[in-house]
Amino acid sequence: MPRLNTVTVLVLLAATGLAHAASGKTSNAQERTQARAQITLERKDSEARLANNEKICYQHFAVTDCLQKVRRQYNTEERALRQRELAINAQERDEKTANQRDARANKQNDFERKHPPLDGGALSQPDLEQRQKEHDEQAAQRSSHAPKRNAQSIAEQQQRREQDAARRATSQAGKVDSKQRTLQRHNEDRADSISEAQEEYDAKQEAAQRKLEAHEKLMKEQEGKRKAAPLPVPQ
Repeated sequence: MPRLNTVTVLVLLAATGLAHAASGKTSNAQERTQARAQITLERKDSEARLANNEKICYQHFAVTDCLQKVRRQYNTEERALRQRELAINAQERDEKTANQRDARANKQNDFERKHPPLDGGALSQPDLEQRQKEHDEQAAQRSSHAPKRNAQSIAEQQQRREQDAARRATSQAGKVDSKQRTLQRHNEDRADSISEAQEEYDAKQEAAQRKLEAHEKLMKEQEGKRKAAPLPVPQ
């Protein structure tokens, strides 16, 4: 059986390590995708519960207290979901950084295997020139990728800010709508109370008028009887 030299063994080990790393990276990416999908589902459920609970609150007497309670619960759930999103994003950034670091290390190891140092550890002039050239190419590549990464980061931050602003606007609109509906119900209840009071007052006035008319009629009848009665015969 042929013996493997040291360089071949190192290459095989590196390839095996890269295969395991690639498998682990794929698994991590899938887990993050599944976690984000789960967060999206939970957020939709939370928003649906909020909308349903708000409808129920409008059927209660203490509408404002009920709405405040269900919205506090929604905000608590939303903060928890947001923390999970931030943790996933941080893990993804750390993994990208580690991948870039491993890629640079692997490239450096490949170069050193292809260009072993001379006796005493010194590099030949062609190797030095080649290393400097590759170093310059790597630096140029990092520089060209930096604006893209920065732009991507800025875009992600802008998207998060827009999403947060949209959620705040929705929440504020719900609060304003709730206040308007509460005020409208208050005005309607007040109008109903005024109408009922007016009707009760009119009924009392009408009853008093009927009573007065009946009394006057009775008095007239009694007066008529007294006038029609004959005088007593003197004895």
